[in-house]
Amino acid sequence: MALGTRQSGEQRRVVAVIGDGAMSAGQAFEALNHAGALDTDMLVVLNDNDMSISENVGAMSNYFARVLAGKTYAALREGSKKILKRMPPSGNSRAVPRST
Repeated sequence: MALGTRQSGEQRRVVAVIGDGAMSAGQAFEALNHAGALDTDMLVVLNDNDMSISENVGAMSNYFARVLAGKTYAALREGSKKILKRMPPSGNSRAVPRST
């Protein structure tokens, strides 16, 4: 999607959401390497929902474990929670009656 957007000249933002189970298959790594080599403008979100079939192993797993256990991540997470608690609800959380 990011490459197609760039080639067509469109002004869009691209977000890729990758589950932790996909990281063990290798295709996600190949896609990330390809996007990095082409200097593609995109955001990648790793959704770690603990649903991978096998245990996560290797350098990426170790790196993410260190990041998640670090003080910086903990501070960012707690700060984000405080900010989100102050925000008003959005979407369809409050039903508004229609006038007939």
